[in-house]
Amino acid sequence: MMKKRLKALSIGLSLLAVTSQGFAAGLPECDTAECQEYFKAYTILTKRGHSDAMATLGELYYAGYGTEKDMEQAFKWFRRAAKFGNTTAQYKAGIMYLQDSKGRDIDKGITLLKRSSKVGFSPSAFVLGKIYLGNELVKQDLAEADHWLAKAYELNNQEAQKFAKQLKASEQGQTLALPTLYALLDTQASSKPGSNAPVGEMETITVTAPDYTQFFNDEIARLNNSRPDTEKGTGSNIAGRTCAELWACSTEGDSERIRDFLLSDWGRIALSFR
Repeated sequence: MMKKRLKALSIGLSLLAVTSQGFAAGLPECDTAECQEYFKAYTILTKRGHSDAMATLGELYYAGYGTEKDMEQAFKWFRRAAKFGNTTAQYKAGIMYLQDSKGRDIDKGITLLKRSSKVGFSPSAFVLGKIYLGNELVKQDLAEADHWLAKAYELNNQEAQKFAKQLKASEQGQTLALPTLYALLDTQASSKPGSNAPVGEMETITVTAPDYTQFFNDEIARLNNSRPDTEKGTGSNIAGRTCAELWACSTEGDSERIRDFLLSDWGRIALSFR
């Protein structure tokens, strides 16, 4: 049983998120005329200076949507969008900086993850916690690991909550000094009410994929009627929008489901117990 538990926890601190296979359940590969038109539209919008379009163009290159898959181009556009404060682009560029590739830069990757965490972006906090928990990308720092894992847990990141429970239940995890994280687990366990689920009844939940074409149409229309981020403003070119105002990390409606799909195979870093 212990071996199975350790196996479930082991990911050896290897970054498995960004691969040539694209998103596990996110934006599909597409080469239809319609997909190619969306790609052209976003290319035009990036030339006008819209950072949201830059982030989306990165998605299109990454998935092979309307164009050939191109990880270098995806990385390039995520980095450009990140400079304007696009939260998800900061996260994805950060993850790609951590990959074992010619563009690897651990310091830049961690910096971008921390920037996106400032607006409560839980995937970044979760990845940071696991980076500091391990001893591969950076020297192990349990205080930092405790801070970031606890933050992700408090932000209701389901993967972080699942990871924390497995970690605390493992023999090795019990020897780690993670007081804030473990206190959150203990508090939740002590306050968890009994099940009030009705007996003999079952709720059916239907999960559907988000409508990407509707999103693309709405975003293109919005950007065509908004000011480009590269235009000179009142002393700053940074977009300065909050996470809730960006489609990729919005917390409302269909945008949230789109975000979840697009993040489906990103940041899968974990700790291998030895």
